[in-house]
Amino acid sequence: MELLLERKKVKSALGKSNLPGLDYTINPYIGCSHGCIYCYARLYCDARIAKNWGKIVVVKENIAETLLKEIGRRKRGVVGLSTITDPYQSIEAKERITREVLRILLENGFKVSIQTKSDLVLRDLDLLFEKKEIVDVGFTITTLEDRIAELIEPNAPKPSARVKALEKISGEGIKTWIFLGPIIPEISEKSFEEIVEIAKATNSLLYYDKYRVKPFMSGYAKELAEKARRTDWKEIAERIKGLCIAKGVEFTSGFGDL
Repeated sequence: MELLLERKKVKSALGKSNLPGLDYTINPYIGCSHGCIYCYARLYCDARIAKNWGKIVVVKENIAETLLKEIGRRKRGVVGLSTITDPYQSIEAKERITREVLRILLENGFKVSIQTKSDLVLRDLDLLFEKKEIVDVGFTITTLEDRIAELIEPNAPKPSARVKALEKISGEGIKTWIFLGPIIPEISEKSFEEIVEIAKATNSLLYYDKYRVKPFMSGYAKELAEKARRTDWKEIAERIKGLCIAKGVEFTSGFGDL
């Protein structure tokens, strides 16, 4: 798939976050090349990008400079990097915008919570290690089956690569977490026990959330949505909780009870 890359200048960098535990959010890109079939982020993009999800990415080319200008006026807090795009999608290897944003935030005393599906975050291990007391890194893992992941997260790094990156980062003494979500009935369930084991081995907090049905879903995503509607989410939550308690893994629902 050929990715259409566009560029724009922005007037602001930090946005207010309504997510639990985050004061701000910063998104270096608009759109995401991973092209995950279930991703809610397309709801926060213009119609052209939403319709061509995974095929168009906009680079906020001046976001680091903008952040430098506004950071002195902002109260210190926790910044989510990122909430509606993956900060370490493939183009970041060349653009290096996320790295610069991360450096600025950490050097100015902001706590940073990173969420990604990419092992490219290992490139910035030097920054993370230097400021490990004010940073945490989370990996989204929907399934541990690489073959299945290719269907639902077609352009994202394989789950096996994410696990290796998680192990590496945790091994450096950096706080880590796993986002088990969205939980896809009959798919994610096959990986529950192993994901909890990984959380235990890496001393990672486990967040979990259900497959949330959205109007844009079609094709295979719609098939999964139909299964989600028929799922006993209370039973799923109890199963995850039981596994975590048995293994001594800290856990919490990502967005309230399922």
